[in-house]
Amino acid sequence: MTEPVILERAGPIARIRLNRPEAHNALAPASIRALARIWQELALDRTVRVAVISGEGVGFCAGMDLKRTDPGFGERGAEAGADPYAALPAEPRRIHYVPPPGLRIPLVAEIHGVALGGGLEIALACDIRIAAHGSRFGLPEATRGLVPGSGGMFWLPRIVGWGQAMEMMLTGRIVGDEEALAMRLVNRLVEPSALLDAAMEVAGRIAANAPLAVQAIRETAWRTAGAGVEEALAVSENQIRVLRLTRDVEEGARAFAEKRVPEFSGR
Repeated sequence: MTEPVILERAGPIARIRLNRPEAHNALAPASIRALARIWQELALDRTVRVAVISGEGVGFCAGMDLKRTDPGFGERGAEAGADPYAALPAEPRRIHYVPPPGLRIPLVAEIHGVALGGGLEIALACDIRIAAHGSRFGLPEATRGLVPGSGGMFWLPRIVGWGQAMEMMLTGRIVGDEEALAMRLVNRLVEPSALLDAAMEVAGRIAANAPLAVQAIRETAWRTAGAGVEEALAVSENQIRVLRLTRDVEEGARAFAEKRVPEFSGR
């Protein structure tokens, strides 16, 4: 049986590949369960410093597979309560396909083709989004009687601004590559042939930095997304206190003085 999501490691970089190309990588129940397991696995793997997520075939992810998947993430048409992973009506979802806020490693989304619905929500939950020319983006849930319930309504306004986000979500409008770049939905656009190299180059630069510092930056940014300035500065100050106790801070200073590349250990 073909794995719906493939996890590979290349040194400190993990590659996550959505693997339902025949369905534009639409999220079936098996895909969602595989992603949930992968987030747990990466959270426990100290050797991984950054992850890149992409889609096989002609698109990143077309969103939820509405022919296969019900809103509780079970098989559509299955008897309620028969699937232990699926939520009952009015019950909170039991698993999630988007990376959890507490995941310690940064994520880079490598986007081509379409990133719609749940596919865009995966990308929005990443820290950096690199897209190929010709990509398209949207949250069309309202046109199907649903809402972007896995982070889209939280992250999109914070990334592109209130007006742009509300227009996209309320109308279900699909935006193209240049518009996505202009509204800062993606960090950069590259030619399709250069997409993998661009994503891996960014991931490699992140992986070369001090792992604990990288984790502290991501944690602080997430924790203070809706905080006031005093709270945000207090969290930042606490991160400095902790990092000053690490070996990597000493290594960074020593390498700078000796004019060499630092060798960070994550300790």
